[in-house]
Amino acid sequence: MFNQPIGGAPRGAKGSLVGVVKRGVVIDMGGQWQLVPQHQLDRITVCQPRKISLATGDRLQLKANQRLSSGVAVANGEIVTVKGVHPDGRIALQDGRTLDAAYRQFVPGYVVTSYGSQGKTMDYVLFSDSAVRAATNRRQWYVTISRGRRGIRIFTPDKIALRENVLRAGGSPLALDLIGHERIRQFQSRRQSNRWQRWTRGWSIRARNILARVKSFQLTQLANIEKYGQQNHRVLRH
Repeated sequence: MFNQPIGGAPRGAKGSLVGVVKRGVVIDMGGQWQLVPQHQLDRITVCQPRKISLATGDRLQLKANQRLSSGVAVANGEIVTVKGVHPDGRIALQDGRTLDAAYRQFVPGYVVTSYGSQGKTMDYVLFSDSAVRAATNRRQWYVTISRGRRGIRIFTPDKIALRENVLRAGGSPLALDLIGHERIRQFQSRRQSNRWQRWTRGWSIRARNILARVKSFQLTQLANIEKYGQQNHRVLRH
């Protein structure tokens, strides 16, 4: 789906992926091919079509930002409740909005990822740990356990691994984290040495400037004394 217009494809248009080429990807727009350059790949969303049955009360998680034909907007990550389905394919929501027949970027919203739950608050949370180290860290753990107002229940196949994973900071590694402690000490020592050299160089320049001013002042005073002596000598001779 096109989130932004590209070439002859307007926003909201759909197509099927033909293939990947050196310049980008090729989309089949109903018999007409559209090239999406590499620098514009963020303007499309790749979706996997799947048939699901909907009924009143079903929950959906929306997966794309879009302004509907009615003028209202929907946001990526929203959890909405189905009120009914129109014969033309439009989906009425309990909050009064109606999804266009062309809007199909959603998945069942009964369960969401911990990453997608940021900013949401529920009375009770059921957390299913995947036991994958890359998916759990201290930061993501805080997001998960702070979503429930009244309680949270945790399901995990490995409690020991979960305890170890939630102790990890979860931040992006820095360049200094990858070069080892010895290299860090060398870098810090070199930086302190450079800082000391800059400090001494700065004071050396200041000292030279002060000495130059003192010398200039002394020469000025000496010239004034000689001038004053010459004036007094002329006065005494007269």
